Amino acid sequence: MNLRALLSKHDKILIMGHHNADPDAVCAMLAFRAMYKGFNPNGEVLLVCDDVSRLSNKVMNDLAPEVEIASEIVSDYTFLVIVDTNSKSQLGLNFMEVAIDPEQTLVIDHHEDNTELSSLAKYGVTDSSKSSTCEIMVELFDKYNIPMTEQIANLLLVGMLFDTRRFIYCTMNTVKTVLNLMKAGADYSRCIEALMIKPDRSEKIARLKAASRLELHLIDDWIIVTSKINAFEASACRAFIDLGADVAIVGGRPSKGVVRLSARSTMQFSNETGINLGRDIMEPIGNFIGGVGGGHSNAAGANGKKNRDKALEKAVDLIRKALARKTSSE
Repeated sequence: MNLRALLSKHDKILIMGHHNADPDAVCAMLAFRAMYKGFNPNGEVLLVCDDVSRLSNKVMNDLAPEVEIASEIVSDYTFLVIVDTNSKSQLGLNFMEVAIDPEQTLVIDHHEDNTELSSLAKYGVTDSSKSSTCEIMVELFDKYNIPMTEQIANLLLVGMLFDTRRFIYCTMNTVKTVLNLMKAGADYSRCIEALMIKPDRSEKIARLKAASRLELHLIDDWIIVTSKINAFEASACRAFIDLGADVAIVGGRPSKGVVRLSARSTMQFSNETGINLGRDIMEPIGNFIGGVGGGHSNAAGANGKKNRDKALEKAVDLIRKALARKTSSE
């Protein structure tokens, strides 16, 4: 697939990220916008998300204050680019039912393959071995020889920093990519500062509520914790991992009729057990809650509309059965 030839034919494209878009999604969207302008300087670009995270807003204010991401589709477009997302449900309630023509849709993503992907988009640049969608974008800039500005280099580095948790999860290729971004003008210290944000009062309260509702599951030598809150599930998961959990799974109900689960694990857990939270746990959980799930080995999630409490129990049971299978095969 030749992206230059594909995109040069379209004078107005829509770039869309997942709901509550994190810095990897937002920075990859802005980078793709710049790449498209390199293909088609006179083309128009619409940037849309069903909400953007507070941290992503800070990143944009720090590094790209002139760019806005809309919360609604305000005009027509001839081609759709979906970034850091591989299913309709991950686009959010406002956009998951938007008429999507797979023949005119491209997905750029680094998550585990989703069975829905082929019906979502005819075109795709996907690679689950990459640390982030921003890492994929760096390769695309290089492949098509698109000049990279200092601003884009900073944005791409921020996205990689976020999704790798400051390079806790990375490969040799990730390190080489970072060096190339710094050669292109990325300021490492500035990017770190862009990602520094103190939890606000509501996030602190959500973390504390999650801790007060924590359920502990001891399976073999592993510590699995679950909890329930309304929002900030990923933040609560990260807090539990920092406290000493090997796996943390938190269920939320951010709004009426919406169920969201977030899961995190340590590198030691995934390396020693071979359990992939995205493929092995959140994908089946997505079906169970009437939606879709997926993600990575150590960070995954699911979005649906029912069975939050039972889904937490089922997730623990899936881990227990996976560990039992591993033990019986040894």
